[in-house]
Amino acid sequence: MPVEALHDESIEYPYLYTKKGEVPFWDHPQMYGYKFLPKDYRPVATIEAVLSLYARKRIDETDIMILKVLGDAICCNEDQLRRYFSTKLTSSQVSKRLDKLRKMAFVERWKVRVRTDEEYKPPAPFVLGIAGYKLLKHYYNQDFFMDPNRWDSLGIGAVQRYVAVNEFRCRLIEARAASSWKWNALIADNKLIKKPMGVAEIVTPKGNINFLIDRPQMNQNYIGYLKDKLHNWKKVYQKYGNKLPISDFAENVPTVIIFASTISMAQQIHKEVMLDTFPYIVWFCIEEDMTVDGLDKAFYRPVKEDLQRFTLDFLKKLEKKEPVGNP
Repeated sequence: MPVEALHDESIEYPYLYTKKGEVPFWDHPQMYGYKFLPKDYRPVATIEAVLSLYARKRIDETDIMILKVLGDAICCNEDQLRRYFSTKLTSSQVSKRLDKLRKMAFVERWKVRVRTDEEYKPPAPFVLGIAGYKLLKHYYNQDFFMDPNRWDSLGIGAVQRYVAVNEFRCRLIEARAASSWKWNALIADNKLIKKPMGVAEIVTPKGNINFLIDRPQMNQNYIGYLKDKLHNWKKVYQKYGNKLPISDFAENVPTVIIFASTISMAQQIHKEVMLDTFPYIVWFCIEEDMTVDGLDKAFYRPVKEDLQRFTLDFLKKLEKKEPVGNP
């Protein structure tokens, strides 16, 4: 969306515009948001009450399926949830289920806007509510689900990042290219090593590879953030004989994916971090190109001082002949 730049550079937001002169919504420094409670809100807050609702069939297996997909996504918007269920439920069925689940605090909806454009209304982000969290932790205790209380401290910045990366994840699934996915996966079983935001095992015609995905945001020190991670991983890569071993993943060729919102951000990152000097593969996936041309045409590799665009044909979106699933 167009933004009127401030004239005083000392107080100007660090906008990095798209080719159309816009700032992508899910990377806008002036976004704000908050949990938006429904009418007739009757939250359920104990595991006994949650299990009672399930026993009395107030919630059913389809509701649990929606909660599990949302829990696995951590935070995604309503459009993404509809796409995850496109072969099982209609868009209106998903929306009706979410409305029902909101009233009992199984899920929570966020209202998000940009201060310079209050009229634009994006698909609403959703996260697990306290009832949904308690239900999933009861039945899937070995899995990670975000505690709803954490969103009070994580705030809008985390909502932005997870919705943005879920778009990347959703498109990988639509292309049937991701055989598995994990948020914040451990590298070398070591909690001291910096974690990628997401890891995906990608099926390619030439064999599987591991994508280590991270998301720089304009409202953070993204140059320092990436430098720290990439140099940390460089030490691991050299120590383990040109490998980045990821817990619960096969030892495939590692490829770091920097999922940047604009090509201008990618150019600045490459200029300051010199990505072609790292011993492992580093690619950009550019959100603005993904939105316009598709995931397969959104990739760039660093070549000396430039970024070279290329196509990954195996990431073309496929017509759905079976459930999208949940890697």
